[in-house]
Amino acid sequence: MGDEPADEQQVKVSITKVVDFYGDQISAAQGADGEIYVPLNPLTTFLGLERRGQMQRIGRDPVLSKRTRSLTIDTGGGPQKQVCLPLDLLPGWLFGISQARVGSELQDKLNRYREECFRVLWSAFRDEIMPANQPLATGLTSAQQTLEMIRVMEHLAEQQVEMESRVVQVEGRQGTLESYMRGFIQDTRSRLTALELRLDPTAVITEEQAAQLVIAVKTLAYELEERGKVGTYQSGYARVYSELYRRYDVKTYKNLRRDRYDAAMVWLRQWYDEVIGTDKGSE
Repeated sequence: MGDEPADEQQVKVSITKVVDFYGDQISAAQGADGEIYVPLNPLTTFLGLERRGQMQRIGRDPVLSKRTRSLTIDTGGGPQKQVCLPLDLLPGWLFGISQARVGSELQDKLNRYREECFRVLWSAFRDEIMPANQPLATGLTSAQQTLEMIRVMEHLAEQQVEMESRVVQVEGRQGTLESYMRGFIQDTRSRLTALELRLDPTAVITEEQAAQLVIAVKTLAYELEERGKVGTYQSGYARVYSELYRRYDVKTYKNLRRDRYDAAMVWLRQWYDEVIGTDKGSE
């Protein structure tokens, strides 16, 4: 078995942050899929662990290995490809570390990571994932639709000019040109699909919106469970999802209409604020 988990996949980075955790500078990133990822290599160094052994342990775990991803993150020494775990699985990895593998001088540090690391890293990204209340989106008028189309076509034209300028550079390298053209066509199709979704308010949410919605639900569910605001036989996820489906009359969050996405995010944010506010008020 190699050092890296077999299911490792490359994910593009949208947001990167460096978080100070009791002197340890932990780089974390939000991927284009909406998940927050934490690179494992720096954590093994901070905790005095042998990296190869930890990678093998993750590779043997069916849950951890399935969701391991590769991201290019700037960890202080320039952009580097890093094997990462999603933030919600970080506690599972930490609690799976054998105390015997950590030196006596690092026992307290490991316990601190187990207790606080998830919450500290999550707080660093919370505002981006759970945005403050914002005006709800409204349907576009005919004039707005036309303007939107013009903007998209203008952008596509700019890309065409850029592509033509590169033809000279790649002349005689047919494979490179064909590769560029395939990328251009794929990007154009993606943008036109996104435009169609914007012009049709009854369309379901995009994959990016679905990812943001899931993370918002995870955040709220986590806080509900932490504060004991769910029934004995009910999880935080079950409570939030059931209310989401009831409120917006859908059987799955992916069927949420696009014109209701902003309202759903505002509602989740308000519920989250109520949970946090109630907890603070009881302290």
